[in-house]
Amino acid sequence: MSLAQYDQGTIYYEETGNGEPLILIHGVGLDHQMWEKQVKGLSKKYQVICYDMLGHGGSDNPPGPYSLSLYVRQLAGLLQHLQIDTCHVVGFSMGGMVAQAFALEFPEKIKTLTILNAVANRTEEQRKAILLRVEEVKKSGAGSTIEPAIQRWFNPDFLKANESFVNHIRKRLQRNNPHSYLAAYTLFATADQELWPRLSTIKLPTLIITGEHDVGSTPEMSMSMHQQIDHSELLIFPKMKHMLPAEDADSLNQAIDRFIKRNAVPAVR
Repeated sequence: MSLAQYDQGTIYYEETGNGEPLILIHGVGLDHQMWEKQVKGLSKKYQVICYDMLGHGGSDNPPGPYSLSLYVRQLAGLLQHLQIDTCHVVGFSMGGMVAQAFALEFPEKIKTLTILNAVANRTEEQRKAILLRVEEVKKSGAGSTIEPAIQRWFNPDFLKANESFVNHIRKRLQRNNPHSYLAAYTLFATADQELWPRLSTIKLPTLIITGEHDVGSTPEMSMSMHQQIDHSELLIFPKMKHMLPAEDADSLNQAIDRFIKRNAVPAVR
């Protein structure tokens, strides 16, 4: 276990391997452990650092509301603690929003940016659906949303063949601090509106990935991000849903590694 102190509190993180620093940012309601297969594969080539976002896992759980700027400050604090000047950043789902916000605030610290199964510019219908889930969490707690999320995130065959892994994800969702989860989920439901008008100003080497059947972070959203970010690359994984890092880890790891190798140039100054 490793803890970093910064001006806003404490961050839980783990680092594995040697090489250029590679930061992995998990999704809402999850923690660093979702990256188990990425750590195992990518730490052979990189210094892989995964941490628990504010309000999640072993990191601090301050009262809400939360903002993207708080998550940006948290990541900046972690990099300062680790004395990392530049790194590669991979953000999954809500972590993809944090990665975008960090890239907008600190482009000089990022060598490559990978936006993985992330949301962008929700339609009115999509926004209503997520806000209804926020209201459900407010009224009934997160428990009622967990099983529907599991079904959205994983393919049926994976669910049957990987009960232990899926149960670990389920238990992680059940253990969340209810107030912190609601604050984080509310931000997740709205932050795409804040990011969308600024995406075109990202000039970093950027890889945008999602699954063909991801109903929350759709191929259409990834395509729209790709169109907004000049010289970005787009990759849609056939047959995959939301939990791509678990379901097709080897292919994803290879894609991230290839992208970094093609674009590992000095960060913008």
